[in-house]
Amino acid sequence: MIVKRVVLDNIRSYVHEQIDFPAGSILLSGNIGSGKSTILMAIEFALFGLKRGELTGAGLLRNGADKGSVEVCLDLEGNEVTIGRALKRASSGIVQDAGFIESKGERKPLTAVEIKQKVLEYLNYPKEALTKNEMLFRYTVYVSQEEMKQILLGDKEQRLNALRYVFGIDKYKRVKENAKIVASKAGEKKKEFLGFISDLDAKKASEKSKSIELETIGKELEIILPKADELKIAADKRKADILELEQQISKANELKKELAVCEQKARLYEIQKANEDKELKRIDEKIRLSSSEQVSGRDFAKELWEKRSLIKEIEAKISAASGKIYELNAGKRACEELKRKIRMLDKCPTCMQEVKTEHKQSITSEEDRKLAEIEKEFLLHSNEEDSLRQAVNKINLEIEKIWDEEKKEVMLKARLRELEDSVKQKDAVIERRKKAEDELKNALEKKEQITAGLAFFADAEKKHIEARKLYDSAALLHREAELKKAQLETRKEMSLRALNEISAEIKKKEDAKKILEKISLLKQWLEYYFMPMMDDMEKSVMAKAHTDFSSLLSKWFSMLVDNEAINVRLDPEFTPMIEQNGYEIDYGFLSGGEKTAAALAYRLALNQVVNNLMSEIRTKDIIILDEPTDGFSEEQLEKMKFVLDELSIGQIIIVSHEQKIESFVDNVIRFEKAGHVSKISM
Repeated sequence: MIVKRVVLDNIRSYVHEQIDFPAGSILLSGNIGSGKSTILMAIEFALFGLKRGELTGAGLLRNGADKGSVEVCLDLEGNEVTIGRALKRASSGIVQDAGFIESKGERKPLTAVEIKQKVLEYLNYPKEALTKNEMLFRYTVYVSQEEMKQILLGDKEQRLNALRYVFGIDKYKRVKENAKIVASKAGEKKKEFLGFISDLDAKKASEKSKSIELETIGKELEIILPKADELKIAADKRKADILELEQQISKANELKKELAVCEQKARLYEIQKANEDKELKRIDEKIRLSSSEQVSGRDFAKELWEKRSLIKEIEAKISAASGKIYELNAGKRACEELKRKIRMLDKCPTCMQEVKTEHKQSITSEEDRKLAEIEKEFLLHSNEEDSLRQAVNKINLEIEKIWDEEKKEVMLKARLRELEDSVKQKDAVIERRKKAEDELKNALEKKEQITAGLAFFADAEKKHIEARKLYDSAALLHREAELKKAQLETRKEMSLRALNEISAEIKKKEDAKKILEKISLLKQWLEYYFMPMMDDMEKSVMAKAHTDFSSLLSKWFSMLVDNEAINVRLDPEFTPMIEQNGYEIDYGFLSGGEKTAAALAYRLALNQVVNNLMSEIRTKDIIILDEPTDGFSEEQLEKMKFVLDELSIGQIIIVSHEQKIESFVDNVIRFEKAGHVSKISM
């Protein structure tokens, strides 16, 4: 794994910044608080996400920002992978938002957990303990110098367990613990199977007993089966006799029902004949009363048409007289109007000459003459109109009389039609009466036939009672035989079922006995061979790791501390033991530079041992050193050059404010902080 690029948005003191990382050794240089360590925190966040109590959202998101993000581009054995994680401010605090992973030009949005799982796949970290993989990263790639000092001075047992994990040795312990569980379960199963097969001999004895019982039942069935068949045949014969007699009784009952129906029909036909006689008398009387009336034969429609035509002619004359009267009234009004105008006229409107009185009187006299003629004619036409209207009223009275006579004629015709219907009804009644007489005759004849047929079945019921007694006796014997047969078959079925169950149980117990033998062998193999072998393998790997670790620790320490009187080695719990002039001294008696050297040596030795033991992980090509020279003297700083030269790692990222280290590395990236904002200084 090689870090190629880190992009920060609203992370701690950074607003937006992109840092490009080359291969080789790189120094992140700058004053204390310039933002160097933030880069390392961002890399760890991109890989593994937030960690409660250590790497929190509140500690990463820039103050005042609602959201932030980190993108880290990695080179994983030639495959470029970009990991992006985001933070957002929520009501519950600062939480992780959805992120992404981009590989081979394809970007996939993922949740925080999905990103971590994918990162572990890319780094080829073990997945047995998902929450502990940051520990492997920190022990092999990145841990601050102060943290390493705390590890060295911390609880021995915790440190040893942590080293077991990063060495990959804890798997032997897990395997052994799992083997113990399996062995314990095998022991429990052994006890369970021993209890299960404890009654195997008793079950075999029971199986033999049930076999004998089945044989006895089979012999009894051989005797009862033929007897039950014979009794069934006898019972069936008696039942056939009963069925025949029941058929005769059924036929007799049907004849009785038919006889009742015939008697009922005869009574109904007698009642019907009497009713028809009464109806004939009523119809004859009705015909007698209606036969004296005659129809006139007048054409009332023609008479009405002639009267209405005459009314139309008179109404036309009335209309003409009314028109003439209207015209005469108009002439009277015109004469009166002209007389009025002449009386009022002084000058002629045409010539404007004075109109003389004589002329006015002449015109007035002429108009009076016209009015007298109009009045004479008006009186003549008015009298004519009145006469015509009286004629119309007379004709209307005649029309009403014709209507009354027509209604009487219609009612008479209706009565005559009723008479015709009565004649037809009489014929129908006569026909029904004859039919009723015929049906009555037929019913009486059928009654005689049925009565004669009933005599044939007179003793059928008596015979049926005797046959029923014989059948009941035979059926009782058959039922007893069938009951005994059923009891034997039930006993046989139950015994057979019990035998099968016992046989199946015996088979299960025999199979369990075989499994018990295998479980016993497995338990013995686990306890006496496998678990001791795991102990030996764990001790062997741990011893190899301890030897290599101790040798490397001594090597790196001697390179950093030029004092032959002081030596460092590891005790069995991987605690650094300081020896000075052949005497053990406490870690606390070392100088600040010597403590830092011991921690750095431990750090470098641990890195090499883990990478050797876990050769499949993809973080072997990178190491991050955070303030590795804190408290170093000038001479010790000089020795860092040899340390860096000795490290055979593709990328070494060093965070330090020591300017002297700039001369030891391949690349320098400088940081500065101004106005609470960190950035790369050019």
